[in-house]
Amino acid sequence: MSDNSILFEKAKFKMDKGILFCEFFNTDMCQRLHEEIVHLYIQAMTALCNGNPTPFLIDVRKTTGTYTIHAAKLFANSPELKRVRISEAYVLDTNAMKLLISSYKRIYEPLTPFVIVNNLEQAITFCLESKKEHDTVN
Repeated sequence: MSDNSILFEKAKFKMDKGILFCEFFNTDMCQRLHEEIVHLYIQAMTALCNGNPTPFLIDVRKTTGTYTIHAAKLFANSPELKRVRISEAYVLDTNAMKLLISSYKRIYEPLTPFVIVNNLEQAITFCLESKKEHDTVN
């Protein structure tokens, strides 16, 4: 683990090219992301962003399962994340995950610009463009 990455049992967070890469890898269909773990993830994410507005690239291609309502609300409404999150690019490869992410965005966090794609290159392009737009405006 380096200064620009933090590894957990089922997630990895890394800062690279001004993008926060969030990779989740849970293969247990019955596993639900709970609030206690989300608090740890938020601490890692904000530490890596170091107070700087940052696009998030969220890779869930190696993930199954879901989240609790409390966990979803915490990710969506965290004041720490709201200060640093400028956009979100979700990389996924299943319709089930697309439905889950689309529902999360519609119900809990509809304000942050986002894209749902199936490859990393599209996600990186979106993140770099949103960062450039944010930097131009501010």
